Amino acid sequence: MNKNWFFSAIMSVLLFACGDTKHNELMEIPVDIEQNIPFRLSEITEELIIIEPELTDESLINPDRIIRMLLYKDHVIIVERKVIHVFDINGKFIRAIGSVGQGPGEFINVRNVAIDENNKRLFVNTTSKLICYDLDGFFLKESSNIHQNTSAIDLNYINNELLLVAEQIGVKDEKGKFNHLILYRLNVDLQIIDSCTIRDTYFERPGTSIHPYEYFILHGNSTIYLYCSDIYIDITYPAEIVLRDTLYRFGQNQFFPELKLKFNNNGIDGNGRKFIQLFNIYRSSRYVFAMYNNEMTKNWYYFCYDTKTGKGHNMQDGYIDDINQIETRVAIRPLNANTEMFYYWHTHIKPDDLEEPNPTIYIGKLKK
Repeated sequence: MNKNWFFSAIMSVLLFACGDTKHNELMEIPVDIEQNIPFRLSEITEELIIIEPELTDESLINPDRIIRMLLYKDHVIIVERKVIHVFDINGKFIRAIGSVGQGPGEFINVRNVAIDENNKRLFVNTTSKLICYDLDGFFLKESSNIHQNTSAIDLNYINNELLLVAEQIGVKDEKGKFNHLILYRLNVDLQIIDSCTIRDTYFERPGTSIHPYEYFILHGNSTIYLYCSDIYIDITYPAEIVLRDTLYRFGQNQFFPELKLKFNNNGIDGNGRKFIQLFNIYRSSRYVFAMYNNEMTKNWYYFCYDTKTGKGHNMQDGYIDDINQIETRVAIRPLNANTEMFYYWHTHIKPDDLEEPNPTIYIGKLKK
Protein backbone atom coordinates (compact mmCIF):
# COMPACT_ATOMS: atom_id res chain seq x y z
CA MET A 1 0.00 0.00 0.00
CA ASN A 2 1.26 3.50 -0.83
CA LYS A 3 1.92 5.17 2.54
CA ASN A 4 1.87 8.68 1.10
CA TRP A 5 -1.58 8.12 -0.38
CA PHE A 6 -2.86 6.64 2.86
CA PHE A 7 -1.30 9.45 4.86
CA SER A 8 -3.24 12.01 2.77
CA ALA A 9 -6.43 10.08 3.43
CA ILE A 10 -5.71 10.07 7.18
CA MET A 11 -5.13 13.81 7.34
CA SER A 12 -8.36 14.45 5.43
CA VAL A 13 -10.26 12.47 8.05
CA LEU A 14 -8.48 14.17 10.97
CA LEU A 15 -9.20 17.63 9.64
CA PHE A 16 -12.63 17.24 8.11
CA ALA A 17 -14.36 14.33 9.89
CA CYS A 18 -18.08 15.01 9.83
CA GLY A 19 -21.41 13.30 10.16
CA ASP A 20 -25.02 13.77 11.16
CA THR A 21 -25.74 13.20 14.86
CA LYS A 22 -29.03 13.61 16.65
CA HIS A 23 -28.64 15.27 20.05
CA ASN A 24 -32.24 15.58 21.21
CA GLU A 25 -32.41 12.30 23.13
CA LEU A 26 -30.10 10.12 25.17
CA MET A 27 -29.15 6.98 23.26
CA GLU A 28 -28.97 3.86 25.45
CA ILE A 29 -26.81 1.02 24.17
CA PRO A 30 -27.15 -2.38 25.87
CA VAL A 31 -23.96 -4.22 26.83
CA ASP A 32 -24.25 -7.95 27.45
CA ILE A 33 -21.47 -8.60 29.96
CA GLU A 34 -22.01 -12.36 29.62
CA GLN A 35 -21.04 -12.20 25.95
CA ASN A 36 -17.47 -12.95 24.92
CA ILE A 37 -17.45 -13.45 21.17
CA PRO A 38 -14.22 -12.87 19.19
CA PHE A 39 -14.51 -9.84 16.92
CA ARG A 40 -12.30 -9.34 13.86
CA LEU A 41 -10.62 -6.01 13.25
CA SER A 42 -11.26 -6.27 9.51
CA GLU A 43 -14.98 -5.78 10.14
CA ILE A 44 -14.50 -2.15 11.20
CA THR A 45 -11.29 -1.20 9.31
CA GLU A 46 -11.26 0.53 5.95
CA GLU A 47 -7.51 1.14 5.57
CA LEU A 48 -4.42 0.25 7.58
CA ILE A 49 -0.75 1.17 7.39
CA ILE A 50 2.22 -0.32 9.23
CA ILE A 51 5.18 1.58 10.67
CA GLU A 52 8.24 -0.18 12.05
CA PRO A 53 10.15 2.32 14.24
CA GLU A 54 13.89 1.80 14.03
CA LEU A 55 15.74 0.81 17.19
CA THR A 56 18.68 2.96 18.24
CA ASP A 57 20.23 3.87 21.59
CA GLU A 58 17.98 6.96 21.65
CA SER A 59 14.76 5.54 20.22
CA LEU A 60 13.96 2.57 22.45
CA ILE A 61 10.18 2.33 22.95
CA ASN A 62 8.70 0.74 26.06
CA PRO A 63 5.33 -0.63 24.87
CA ASP A 64 4.04 -0.85 28.46
CA ARG A 65 4.40 2.92 28.86
CA ILE A 66 2.85 4.23 25.63
CA ILE A 67 0.08 6.65 26.55
CA ARG A 68 -0.73 8.45 23.31
CA MET A 69 0.14 8.59 19.64
CA LEU A 70 -0.13 11.49 17.18
CA LEU A 71 0.27 11.75 13.42
CA TYR A 72 1.50 15.00 11.88
CA LYS A 73 2.27 15.28 8.16
CA ASP A 74 4.78 12.51 7.52
CA HIS A 75 5.74 12.00 11.17
CA VAL A 76 4.39 9.86 14.00
CA ILE A 77 4.83 11.02 17.61
CA ILE A 78 4.93 8.25 20.21
CA VAL A 79 4.42 9.43 23.78
CA GLU A 80 5.53 7.54 26.88
CA ARG A 81 5.58 8.57 30.53
CA LYS A 82 9.15 9.88 30.41
CA VAL A 83 9.98 10.32 26.74
CA ILE A 84 8.44 11.67 23.53
CA HIS A 85 9.79 10.05 20.34
CA VAL A 86 9.36 11.33 16.78
CA PHE A 87 9.70 8.99 13.76
CA ASP A 88 8.99 9.56 10.09
CA ILE A 89 6.28 7.60 8.31
CA ASN A 90 8.86 5.01 7.21
CA GLY A 91 10.00 4.39 10.79
CA LYS A 92 13.26 6.38 10.78
CA PHE A 93 14.00 7.97 14.17
CA ILE A 94 14.03 11.79 13.94
CA ARG A 95 14.31 13.18 17.47
CA ALA A 96 13.16 13.12 21.07
CA ILE A 97 11.19 16.10 22.41
CA GLY A 98 11.88 17.32 25.94
CA SER A 99 13.80 15.49 28.65
CA VAL A 100 13.42 14.32 32.23
CA GLY A 101 14.18 16.94 34.86
CA GLN A 102 12.70 19.83 36.82
CA GLY A 103 14.04 22.76 34.80
CA PRO A 104 12.32 24.81 32.05
CA GLY A 105 11.03 22.53 29.31
CA GLU A 106 11.75 19.40 31.37
CA PHE A 107 9.27 17.00 32.95
CA ILE A 108 9.11 14.21 35.51
CA ASN A 109 6.07 12.40 34.09
CA VAL A 110 4.04 13.06 30.94
CA ARG A 111 0.30 12.59 31.35
CA ASN A 112 -0.74 13.31 27.76
CA VAL A 113 -0.12 15.60 24.77
CA ALA A 114 -2.03 17.57 22.15
CA ILE A 115 -0.97 19.04 18.82
CA ASP A 116 -1.73 22.38 17.14
CA GLU A 117 -1.01 21.53 13.52
CA ASN A 118 -1.64 25.01 12.13
CA ASN A 119 0.85 26.75 14.43
CA LYS A 120 3.15 23.71 14.64
CA ARG A 121 3.07 23.39 18.40
CA LEU A 122 3.03 20.45 20.77
CA PHE A 123 1.39 20.86 24.18
CA VAL A 124 2.51 18.47 26.91
CA ASN A 125 0.58 18.00 30.14
CA THR A 126 2.82 16.77 32.96
CA THR A 127 2.17 16.10 36.62
CA SER A 128 3.34 19.58 37.59
CA LYS A 129 2.99 21.91 34.58
CA LEU A 130 1.88 22.47 31.01
CA ILE A 131 4.71 22.77 28.45
CA CYS A 132 4.69 24.03 24.86
CA TYR A 133 7.28 23.01 22.24
CA ASP A 134 7.47 23.61 18.54
CA LEU A 135 7.39 20.50 16.35
CA ASP A 136 11.16 20.64 15.89
CA GLY A 137 11.43 19.96 19.61
CA PHE A 138 12.41 23.45 20.78
CA PHE A 139 11.01 24.58 24.13
CA LEU A 140 8.78 27.66 23.83
CA LYS A 141 6.99 28.24 27.14
CA GLU A 142 5.40 26.59 30.14
CA SER A 143 2.85 27.31 32.85
CA SER A 144 2.06 25.79 36.24
CA ASN A 145 -0.90 28.04 37.11
CA ILE A 146 -3.57 25.34 36.79
CA HIS A 147 -1.42 22.61 38.34
CA GLN A 148 -0.92 24.57 41.59
CA ASN A 149 -4.49 24.03 42.77
CA THR A 150 -5.79 21.13 40.70
CA SER A 151 -4.84 17.83 39.16
CA ALA A 152 -4.72 18.32 35.37
CA ILE A 153 -6.09 15.11 33.86
CA ASP A 154 -6.33 15.45 30.10
CA LEU A 155 -5.98 17.91 27.24
CA ASN A 156 -6.70 18.18 23.53
CA TYR A 157 -6.40 20.89 20.87
CA ILE A 158 -9.71 21.25 19.02
CA ASN A 159 -11.14 24.05 16.89
CA ASN A 160 -8.12 26.31 17.53
CA GLU A 161 -8.48 26.01 21.30
CA LEU A 162 -6.52 24.15 23.93
CA LEU A 163 -8.95 22.29 26.21
CA LEU A 164 -7.82 20.90 29.56
CA VAL A 165 -9.76 18.85 32.13
CA ALA A 166 -8.69 19.29 35.75
CA GLU A 167 -10.02 18.27 39.13
CA GLN A 168 -9.95 19.90 42.54
CA ILE A 169 -10.06 17.28 45.30
CA GLY A 170 -11.80 17.75 48.66
CA VAL A 171 -13.30 21.22 48.11
CA LYS A 172 -15.63 22.37 50.92
CA ASP A 173 -18.77 24.49 50.98
CA GLU A 174 -21.92 24.70 53.13
CA LYS A 175 -23.17 21.38 51.70
CA GLY A 176 -20.02 19.46 52.59
CA LYS A 177 -16.94 18.17 50.85
CA PHE A 178 -16.83 17.55 47.09
CA ASN A 179 -14.59 16.99 44.09
CA HIS A 180 -14.80 19.74 41.48
CA LEU A 181 -14.23 18.71 37.84
CA ILE A 182 -13.55 21.59 35.43
CA LEU A 183 -12.92 22.14 31.74
CA TYR A 184 -10.50 25.00 31.01
CA ARG A 185 -10.13 26.73 27.66
CA LEU A 186 -6.65 28.17 27.08
CA ASN A 187 -5.00 30.27 24.40
CA VAL A 188 -1.68 29.44 22.72
CA ASP A 189 0.14 31.40 25.45
CA LEU A 190 -1.24 28.89 28.00
CA GLN A 191 -3.45 31.53 29.60
CA ILE A 192 -6.96 30.62 30.78
CA ILE A 193 -9.62 32.36 28.69
CA ASP A 194 -12.68 30.53 30.06
CA SER A 195 -13.76 27.63 32.23
CA CYS A 196 -16.82 25.43 32.66
CA THR A 197 -17.84 23.18 35.54
CA ILE A 198 -18.31 19.61 34.42
CA ARG A 199 -19.71 18.36 37.71
CA ASP A 200 -19.35 18.52 41.49
CA THR A 201 -19.42 15.18 43.30
CA TYR A 202 -20.24 15.34 47.03
CA PHE A 203 -19.25 12.52 49.35
CA GLU A 204 -19.78 11.62 52.99
CA ARG A 205 -16.44 9.90 53.66
CA PRO A 206 -12.94 10.90 52.55
CA GLY A 207 -12.34 9.40 49.15
CA THR A 208 -9.86 9.22 46.33
CA SER A 209 -10.52 9.92 42.68
CA ILE A 210 -8.88 7.54 40.22
CA HIS A 211 -8.33 8.35 36.55
CA PRO A 212 -6.59 5.33 35.05
CA TYR A 213 -7.30 6.01 31.38
CA GLU A 214 -5.99 9.13 29.68
CA TYR A 215 -8.59 9.71 26.96
CA PHE A 216 -11.25 12.07 28.28
CA ILE A 217 -11.52 14.83 25.64
CA LEU A 218 -12.00 13.55 22.10
CA HIS A 219 -13.47 14.82 18.87
CA GLY A 220 -15.31 13.27 15.97
CA ASN A 221 -18.24 14.18 13.72
CA SER A 222 -17.07 17.82 14.12
CA THR A 223 -18.14 17.48 17.76
CA ILE A 224 -16.26 17.60 21.07
CA TYR A 225 -16.94 14.69 23.44
CA LEU A 226 -15.93 14.07 27.02
CA TYR A 227 -16.16 11.01 29.21
CA CYS A 228 -15.79 11.41 32.98
CA SER A 229 -14.50 8.32 34.76
CA ASP A 230 -16.80 7.17 37.57
CA ILE A 231 -14.24 5.23 39.58
CA TYR A 232 -14.19 6.50 43.16
CA ILE A 233 -13.37 4.94 46.51
CA ASP A 234 -15.71 5.33 49.53
CA ILE A 235 -17.82 8.03 47.92
CA THR A 236 -21.60 8.32 48.16
CA TYR A 237 -23.30 9.38 44.91
CA PRO A 238 -26.71 11.07 44.88
CA ALA A 239 -28.37 8.99 42.16
CA GLU A 240 -30.30 11.95 40.75
CA ILE A 241 -27.10 13.91 40.10
CA VAL A 242 -24.69 11.45 38.54
CA LEU A 243 -25.32 9.88 35.15
CA ARG A 244 -23.12 6.81 35.15
CA ASP A 245 -21.48 5.31 32.06
CA THR A 246 -22.42 8.32 29.94
CA LEU A 247 -20.60 10.11 27.13
CA TYR A 248 -21.12 13.88 27.09
CA ARG A 249 -21.16 16.32 24.19
CA PHE A 250 -19.68 19.78 24.75
CA GLY A 251 -21.24 22.87 23.19
CA GLN A 252 -22.16 26.44 24.14
CA ASN A 253 -19.86 26.09 27.15
CA GLN A 254 -21.93 23.32 28.72
CA PHE A 255 -22.24 19.54 28.62
CA PHE A 256 -25.10 17.46 27.27
CA PRO A 257 -25.54 13.68 27.75
CA GLU A 258 -25.00 12.07 24.35
CA LEU A 259 -25.24 8.32 24.96
CA LYS A 260 -25.25 5.84 27.82
CA LEU A 261 -24.03 2.26 28.02
CA LYS A 262 -26.64 0.05 29.68
CA PHE A 263 -24.93 -2.79 31.53
CA ASN A 264 -26.76 -5.75 33.07
CA ASN A 265 -28.39 -4.44 36.27
CA ASN A 266 -26.47 -1.21 35.62
CA GLY A 267 -23.30 -3.07 36.60
CA ILE A 268 -24.33 -3.14 40.30
CA ASP A 269 -24.06 -6.31 42.40
CA GLY A 270 -26.42 -7.58 45.12
CA ASN A 271 -24.69 -5.45 47.77
CA GLY A 272 -25.26 -2.26 45.83
CA ARG A 273 -21.63 -1.99 44.75
CA LYS A 274 -20.73 -1.15 41.16
CA PHE A 275 -18.59 -3.99 39.83
CA ILE A 276 -18.32 -2.68 36.26
CA GLN A 277 -15.50 -0.13 36.05
CA LEU A 278 -15.93 1.68 32.77
CA PHE A 279 -12.66 3.37 31.81
CA ASN A 280 -13.79 5.08 28.63
CA ILE A 281 -16.50 5.63 26.04
CA TYR A 282 -15.89 7.25 22.67
CA ARG A 283 -17.64 7.32 19.33
CA SER A 284 -16.89 7.77 15.65
CA SER A 285 -19.42 8.65 12.96
CA ARG A 286 -20.46 4.97 12.90
CA TYR A 287 -19.14 3.12 15.96
CA VAL A 288 -19.29 3.43 19.73
CA PHE A 289 -16.31 1.99 21.64
CA ALA A 290 -15.72 1.26 25.31
CA MET A 291 -13.21 -0.43 27.59
CA TYR A 292 -14.14 -1.73 31.03
CA ASN A 293 -13.11 -4.05 33.84
CA ASN A 294 -15.45 -6.63 35.34
CA GLU A 295 -14.44 -6.98 39.00
CA MET A 296 -16.42 -10.22 39.34
CA THR A 297 -14.49 -12.02 36.60
CA LYS A 298 -11.29 -9.91 37.05
CA ASN A 299 -11.09 -9.54 33.27
CA TRP A 300 -10.77 -6.64 30.84
CA TYR A 301 -13.40 -6.28 28.13
CA TYR A 302 -13.73 -4.23 24.97
CA PHE A 303 -17.05 -3.24 23.46
CA CYS A 304 -17.89 -2.07 19.93
CA TYR A 305 -21.37 -1.04 18.81
CA ASP A 306 -22.22 -0.50 15.15
CA THR A 307 -24.84 2.23 14.85
CA LYS A 308 -25.50 1.26 11.23
CA THR A 309 -26.42 -2.37 11.97
CA GLY A 310 -27.47 -1.99 15.61
CA LYS A 311 -25.16 -4.83 16.68
CA GLY A 312 -22.94 -4.79 19.75
CA HIS A 313 -19.82 -6.90 20.23
CA ASN A 314 -18.44 -7.61 23.69
CA MET A 315 -15.03 -9.29 23.79
CA GLN A 316 -12.42 -10.12 26.40
CA ASP A 317 -8.87 -8.73 26.08
CA GLY A 318 -9.35 -6.97 22.73
CA TYR A 319 -9.83 -7.48 18.99
CA ILE A 320 -8.57 -10.22 16.71
CA ASP A 321 -6.19 -8.76 14.14
CA ASP A 322 -7.07 -11.00 11.22
CA ILE A 323 -5.51 -8.43 8.83
CA ASN A 324 -1.94 -9.00 10.03
CA GLN A 325 -2.55 -12.39 11.68
CA ILE A 326 -1.29 -11.20 15.08
CA GLU A 327 -1.53 -14.08 17.52
CA THR A 328 -2.60 -12.03 20.56
CA ARG A 329 -5.60 -9.71 20.99
CA VAL A 330 -5.04 -6.01 20.28
CA ALA A 331 -6.49 -2.90 21.94
CA ILE A 332 -7.27 0.04 19.67
CA ARG A 333 -7.16 3.70 20.73
CA PRO A 334 -8.12 6.97 18.97
CA LEU A 335 -5.31 8.54 16.93
CA ASN A 336 -4.70 12.26 17.63
CA ALA A 337 -7.60 11.83 20.09
CA ASN A 338 -9.80 11.85 16.96
CA THR A 339 -12.32 9.05 16.91
CA GLU A 340 -12.33 8.42 13.15
CA MET A 341 -8.78 7.00 13.28
CA PHE A 342 -7.19 4.45 15.56
CA TYR A 343 -3.83 2.92 16.41
CA TYR A 344 -2.41 -0.08 18.21
CA TRP A 345 0.96 -1.78 18.49
CA HIS A 346 2.50 -5.22 18.75
CA THR A 347 6.07 -6.40 19.28
CA HIS A 348 7.12 -9.09 16.80
CA ILE A 349 10.10 -11.06 18.11
CA LYS A 350 11.85 -13.32 15.58
CA PRO A 351 13.81 -16.44 16.64
CA ASP A 352 17.13 -14.91 15.53
CA ASP A 353 16.60 -11.52 17.25
CA LEU A 354 19.44 -10.79 19.68
CA GLU A 355 17.39 -8.09 21.43
CA GLU A 356 13.73 -7.17 21.58
CA PRO A 357 12.83 -4.83 18.68
CA ASN A 358 10.65 -1.76 18.93
CA PRO A 359 6.94 -2.51 18.67
CA THR A 360 5.36 -2.28 15.23
CA ILE A 361 2.79 0.55 14.98
CA TYR A 362 -0.51 0.06 13.14
CA ILE A 363 -2.61 3.08 12.12
CA GLY A 364 -6.09 2.53 10.76
CA LYS A 365 -9.09 4.34 9.37
CA LEU A 366 -12.56 3.23 10.45
CA LYS A 367 -15.35 2.33 8.06
CA LYS A 368 -18.27 4.75 7.71
